[in-house]
Amino acid sequence: MLEYTLGRNMFPSAESHFLRIEAMQIFEQCLTNGDAEAMTSFIERQLLHDPPRLQLLRDMADDLQQRLLSLREYHFDVRERVVTMLRESYHVDIAPLAPPALLDEYHHLTIDELFAFIQTHGVKLSENDATILRKMIDASLQMAAQLSNDIHLTMQFHTMVVDWLDGISATIARQHWNPHTPIDQGPDKNPHH
Repeated sequence: MLEYTLGRNMFPSAESHFLRIEAMQIFEQCLTNGDAEAMTSFIERQLLHDPPRLQLLRDMADDLQQRLLSLREYHFDVRERVVTMLRESYHVDIAPLAPPALLDEYHHLTIDELFAFIQTHGVKLSENDATILRKMIDASLQMAAQLSNDIHLTMQFHTMVVDWLDGISATIARQHWNPHTPIDQGPDKNPHH
């Protein structure tokens, strides 16, 4: 009997674990495809489940928050590598063109803009060096553009999950709130002697 009870209690936890893994796999597919439909559909299925899988949604919100932090860190690193390389190798600081506070704008720069900026600092590049530098900057800008898209999609998913959790929590609180119960039920103000 105890094994049966333990088995029943463990199943929802195991199912939730597999659903959490599935959610992150779908999330990765959405980032690859640049499409939110599959993740939106997955979230809606969890909400339609009776009762809604709130703990799964909380776990998903945590996972998405962690992923968002990682993506932002990687996005910063992509820009920082180019800034550092140009500063150390050519003594050119492109921070005025690509300030860290405007990280989301970095990928809107063009190679020609950056090269023009580098040349205004008197840097002379051989044809070979210019080709290598162009390829490196181009790869950085493309990666930054992809990361920017991934960050926006992840924020969209995270906001969706958190909004649903807040809405469901408010609905549950209203259903269980007794309007006849005073809001302030502090300690008895007239203690008995």
